[in-house]
Amino acid sequence: MKFKTLRQVLTIGAVAVASVYALPASAVPSFTFTEYGGFVGGQVATNTYVNAVGTGAPKPAALVTYSDMNWNNGESPKSSMNLTTVTGPSALAPLTWTTISTLTHNNVIIPTATSWGPQDIDGRFRITDSDGGAALQLDSEDIITINFSETPNGTVCPGLNPLGSHCDDYFSFTAIGLASLNFTANDGSKWAVDFRLGNLVNSFFDGVNTVYTAEATTSSLDVQALIHRVPEPATLLLTGLGLLGLGFSTRRKQA
Repeated sequence: MKFKTLRQVLTIGAVAVASVYALPASAVPSFTFTEYGGFVGGQVATNTYVNAVGTGAPKPAALVTYSDMNWNNGESPKSSMNLTTVTGPSALAPLTWTTISTLTHNNVIIPTATSWGPQDIDGRFRITDSDGGAALQLDSEDIITINFSETPNGTVCPGLNPLGSHCDDYFSFTAIGLASLNFTANDGSKWAVDFRLGNLVNSFFDGVNTVYTAEATTSSLDVQALIHRVPEPATLLLTGLGLLGLGFSTRRKQA
């Protein structure tokens, strides 16, 4: 019982540390962000790319991205994907999951199984701090590669079917473009930005690298970002030692 109480004290203290040091000691900087992204054109012979989009800066002439992509040209209507991003400066509040892009899949039942890939999605994420004069503090451009599988629509589904549609389709991806990033604010404070998949509609994420989408419907998911302040190592160590001392003090009193 004494050990359990000590563990609870330390756990609560650790949560308090995380909450305190996620926010700056001074006023929170005024962060805004933009996200440019699209499907890299011409990579899959069976796909058609529509609506060219920019990236907010010059890029190699050979790298053209598009907001829309469809496939199985013999079908009508065609299955397709759309990528929308936040290209106008938008507020990025600390400790808040903020949607930076949305991937939508219009899933049409196709009689025969098919697949395509690899297909790159290029994304450029930028964070600006406006305190003390606007300054671009993070400018990151990354590629996420996806591979899509259109399942056969027979009487028996050959694989997983988490959404319970006729036979869920799925795409797998590399999470390189979802890795955490670090940046520095105008006041010198250190920050990190994390990414996740959220707001899944008619879709299911296995928590690793595969997203399932329901047949004969429109599904979507958001890529979201969250920023938090990174504590200075020395300060975090001193606070941790203080919490440890508090835990042992509580244990002695109970004894």
